[in-house]
Amino acid sequence: MKDAIKTKVDLLVANREKIEKEFKWGYSLMNIAAALVFSAAGKEADIERVKACKEILKKNTGAFSVFRDTSEAIVVSKMALADDPERYLKEVKAVYDRLNKGELFDSSFMLQGAISIYEAGRADDTELVKKKAEELYKKMAKKHPILTSSEDIIFVIMLAMTDKSADSICEEIEECYSYLKDEIRIKVEKNELQGLGEILALTDGNIREKSDRVVRLYNTIKEHGVKWGNAYNEFAALGTLIDADSDNDALVDEIVEVSDYLKSIKGFGNWSIDSKQRLLFSAMLVGDSYSMNGALMNSSALNSTVAMVIAEEVAIMMCIMICVTSSSSSN
Repeated sequence: MKDAIKTKVDLLVANREKIEKEFKWGYSLMNIAAALVFSAAGKEADIERVKACKEILKKNTGAFSVFRDTSEAIVVSKMALADDPERYLKEVKAVYDRLNKGELFDSSFMLQGAISIYEAGRADDTELVKKKAEELYKKMAKKHPILTSSEDIIFVIMLAMTDKSADSICEEIEECYSYLKDEIRIKVEKNELQGLGEILALTDGNIREKSDRVVRLYNTIKEHGVKWGNAYNEFAALGTLIDADSDNDALVDEIVEVSDYLKSIKGFGNWSIDSKQRLLFSAMLVGDSYSMNGALMNSSALNSTVAMVIAEEVAIMMCIMICVTSSSSSN
């Protein structure tokens, strides 16, 4: 394993262990995603600061607030990285409250959107972003009412912060979806195709060429005998890797190497997460260690942001599923 990659992996492992101690009753996936917040910033979690931020969050939000729901560990981790945690929370809440007055769903995904707007330095543009996001969401829902749901909100909000019009964004997403479903006939869930279109539409470049790169990477993964997930944006996540400064064979080998390494570590083994989720987090770490070329990903910072959102989104969706399953079993 390359030194740069191993450093990122070991930092994630150390951060997960610290987060797990403070959020003992949290979900394993969410704690890993929270640890990734620190690791993506190249920081080691300061557990005392995390505890202090947890108290600030408790003091400033209600017990049933979305800020203290499944995303609590992530929110606290982001607060801990801020120079002024209390101000960070206050300003993110202000953005979230403005978003929540619109037509988008009240959910953990909207909270992610609020965080993205704030961290992009676009808090003052919240009303404009919200209006464009609502327009885009309606257009997507009109084309695919079953596929479009609250899970799309975070990327809809991120897309609304680009210079592209809602119409052009929707056209790119639809072209990616139709091209892969009807012409390439790739065998993945339909919602994955829409999710991939959202990720690829975040950047410039020909949507078909970008889609073809995803297909080539996916085929390389299968050729290596790796069972990659095709739900919860796991397939769509490949859109963050296709412009890495590496050939596909080497990239896949490194992802598998990281996954195998993590499998033996507490918190990353099969008792905590499944192999497909572990591969996804491994891909995030490997991708973050590469520089990105060309128009596909305009900067490694954008790639890291998209990767983080996907990791958090997978964790949230899995946590929601666990809650629903537990509730059904108890009844």
